[in-house]
Amino acid sequence: MDLLTGIYIVSGFAIVPLVIYGLYARVKVNRLFVKYSKEPIKKGVTGSHIARTMLNSAGLNEVVVEEVSGTLRDHYDPRQNAVRLSRPVARNSSIASIGIAAHEAAHAIQHGTGYPPARLRSNIAPLVEKAGYFILPLLLLGILLSRIPLAMLFINIALLLFLGIVVFYLVTLPVELEASARALRFIKENNVVDDKELEGVKKVLNAAALTYIIAFALSIVQFLNLLGMSRRR
Repeated sequence: MDLLTGIYIVSGFAIVPLVIYGLYARVKVNRLFVKYSKEPIKKGVTGSHIARTMLNSAGLNEVVVEEVSGTLRDHYDPRQNAVRLSRPVARNSSIASIGIAAHEAAHAIQHGTGYPPARLRSNIAPLVEKAGYFILPLLLLGILLSRIPLAMLFINIALLLFLGIVVFYLVTLPVELEASARALRFIKENNVVDDKELEGVKKVLNAAALTYIIAFALSIVQFLNLLGMSRRR
């Protein structure tokens, strides 16, 4: 058995456990969000307030904090220079709200201070998003036209585009982990929560970080599986 065949077999076996673990991680995030959304912090600070305070402390008064409908749709939009918080996060003074809002404000601070991984992710995100639309069609073309020399070109382009997605997930990891660390540091240094409440914030942010780690691992396994499959043709 050659190396590529081994990669194909091992990556094939690894995909299913990673998908299952990824689903478990998402369920865990939702479970912790529900649990800690019901636990208010003693100081009564809302998610929108902590986000605004963090941004102002970093001199980013121009970044707006907006409410959006839905649940767990919180994000920072660098194109609109806006931290968008779902209504339950923005209006509540719970452990979950504080952690999530501070995390998204930290993303805005990363962008405002030129944090290199965040800048790189912002630059490649539009390209990676577009690349996702072409991977499957190119792979199908490569398979359907397998009898002609041009087929391998389509497959190689698809693999190159998929590698770009792997790189995107790789860059995403330090961005997300640093944002959580920055959020926790601000919360702790400014005594927003007590020690017990801080443990709850850590659990919420750590569970969210786990989903990004699994997504990165899954992207590597999927790429290796496609690489092994294409070279075994």
